[in-house]
Amino acid sequence: MNTALALPVQAAAVLAGALAGAGITAAVVSLSTLGKVREQVRRSGRERYVQETEINGFGVHVTVGKDRAKMDFMDLLRVQETRKAFYLFLSANQAWILPKAQMEEGDCARLRGLFSAVIEKGKLNIKGSR
Repeated sequence: MNTALALPVQAAAVLAGALAGAGITAAVVSLSTLGKVREQVRRSGRERYVQETEINGFGVHVTVGKDRAKMDFMDLLRVQETRKAFYLFLSANQAWILPKAQMEEGDCARLRGLFSAVIEKGKLNIKGSR
């Protein structure tokens, strides 16, 4: 009878050990990845990421350093507004983020007006568009 009780206890101990080992491994991988990312940022010399965005009737123009990108409004997957930012989705997993805290007074209302005029209603999720 002691053997019957010992098997579930042993199984629980093995499971607990495996879970603890997996947790430690995940923490080490996470710290290792974070260290690698920081090292790459230091090596690239880009400790600051400055993105300049211009939005006009012709589309969205983004400049980061010497790199430039332009996207017509009709090519955006969707535009979404949250309490803190506008998100211009280029694909399901990629978006240009426009933080409201970095905008001047009146910019949010102007962006809403422009997006309402040029973005299809089905692709638009901003205040007043519902």
